[in-house]
Amino acid sequence: MSTIEKAASRLAARPTSNGSSRPPLVDRAQDLGTLTRTAGTEHVASRDGGAPSPAFAGARFCEIDLHKIRARGFLLPDSGRTQLAHEMRRIKRPLLLNVQKAQALAGTDGAPRNPANLIMITSALPGEGKTFTAINLAMSMAAEVDRRVLLVDADVARGDVSRQLGIPPQRGLSDLLQETGHLYEDAVLTSNIERLSILPAGSSTDHVDELFASEMMQLVVRSLAEADPQRVVIFDASPLLATTEAAVLARQMGQTVVVVEAGRTPQDAVAQAIDQLDGCENVSLVLNKTTGKDTGGYGYGYGYGYGSDGSGERDVKSAPAG
Repeated sequence: MSTIEKAASRLAARPTSNGSSRPPLVDRAQDLGTLTRTAGTEHVASRDGGAPSPAFAGARFCEIDLHKIRARGFLLPDSGRTQLAHEMRRIKRPLLLNVQKAQALAGTDGAPRNPANLIMITSALPGEGKTFTAINLAMSMAAEVDRRVLLVDADVARGDVSRQLGIPPQRGLSDLLQETGHLYEDAVLTSNIERLSILPAGSSTDHVDELFASEMMQLVVRSLAEADPQRVVIFDASPLLATTEAAVLARQMGQTVVVVEAGRTPQDAVAQAIDQLDGCENVSLVLNKTTGKDTGGYGYGYGYGYGSDGSGERDVKSAPAG
């Protein structure tokens, strides 16, 4: 049995938050294009790309160099029918569906504990492509005509989202957690990419775990989720086995996506990462950097290279389901 199969079995064996049994992890009818077990996402945006809602009026602005990030292998919302764009659609659709379901259940006993539009992207170990996945997923969701996306750089120690997108260091998430009397949205950067905004990591600190576990973090996260009921908030978190921060943050998320690198992530690391998420809602696995033999019959891996320079150069193709 492969690492991914065993991870899938562990997830399938975990009870849901309401005590019911879990459906099979891999359902070909709603395959994430990887190993996925849930879905969820939401976001707002007028169909004609009109002005942002009043909650975001006066937000700061950042200019993302579109030519540079495209050259580094990242998607743009207008990437169209490229292979990577297709693969990201396979990932985002069940996530978006999960958000719609959660909204329909709002105010009922069956509603999820945490807002489903809060989605954390993480991995077991560094270097498995979580930031590349988070950015591309945000770009893909920004292509939705009736959604908006906030991409939060929650890996404070590294600040990879800002680095990959060419955003200079500035006030962000860690600063919000240490301040009082500020609107949470005033650290958000609108961008030249329609329907995409960024919340940078902020100032470096040695107490990220404590900040993430604080009441202030709960207030910030809830504010980001509720300020725009149609917005998807994607958190690029640190690796689960590298720090304790991601496991703390996951307790406040409506959905968690764990990136697993095919042929590299040890079986024990995947198992330990999943154990870190015990009790969390809607945990999914994404099998990354696959070749045809890596998928093990579990559907649709997507592949890209993620070098030390973060170039994101594609080096493999997606494996067909089957």
